[in-house]
Amino acid sequence: MENKDDTFIVLKDLATKINEEPDIYESMIGFIQYQVSDKGIEFDDYFRTKWEIEADYPMTFDDEYFENENRSELYVYLSAENDQQVFEWLQYAWNATHDEIFTKNILHREIYLLKEKGITF
Repeated sequence: MENKDDTFIVLKDLATKINEEPDIYESMIGFIQYQVSDKGIEFDDYFRTKWEIEADYPMTFDDEYFENENRSELYVYLSAENDQQVFEWLQYAWNATHDEIFTKNILHREIYLLKEKGITF
């Protein structure tokens, strides 16, 4: 997107569908993931570099690698830890879909829980 403020417009639009789509948080995470990738943020060559490798060498990574919701969440959460704008996007998505207010402590908890599950890049 040209203007990163437009990200909030899309997230707000997605949030209006919360009663229609039970997986709206995952859709919001997917959109934020796209925006983060567009910013060039990577961890262990995930996301953009691995996509480029896959384009050059098809079948290096299976579909599950890129579509794993836990991996997408970890990518967005780690990005939010390092980028205030991403944190604000994630905070909006979380607050719109969860019954607790998103804080840095919740962010760290969610990162910890995903890593405990063995989620890596």
